[in-house]
Amino acid sequence: MKLRSSLRTAAAGGLLLATLGAGAGSASAADKDGWLTSGEFGLFCYANQQNSVLDLNVSDSNFADDFFKGSQSCAYQLTNDWTESYSNRDVYSWSIHTDWKGSGYGATIAAGARGNTSATFTNSISSAYFN
Repeated sequence: MKLRSSLRTAAAGGLLLATLGAGAGSASAADKDGWLTSGEFGLFCYANQQNSVLDLNVSDSNFADDFFKGSQSCAYQLTNDWTESYSNRDVYSWSIHTDWKGSGYGATIAAGARGNTSATFTNSISSAYFN
């Protein structure tokens, strides 16, 4: 009887830890999952934050191997040199660049800002860094 009670207590503790662990993971932003959430910087393939998104929560020096995610028409399209708008849901500003590794033309996007890219950056962004 004592063993059975101990096993039940251990099982209940394990269930509690599993529940807490599952809940903790959902509170943080998941990089490049196709969902722009709080704490992330997003680049969209169409103007006005439309269609699929590349959502970043860490800097990316080379978009050549990144794809838009989601169920929209841009999904699975390479992100490099194909962006028309942005939304910064991070508390940090981000810098965008027309070439890899922060080269080329650059601009800073303030925390909370959203809009369409200028002619210099439309379909030309290749890297992004949080500041």
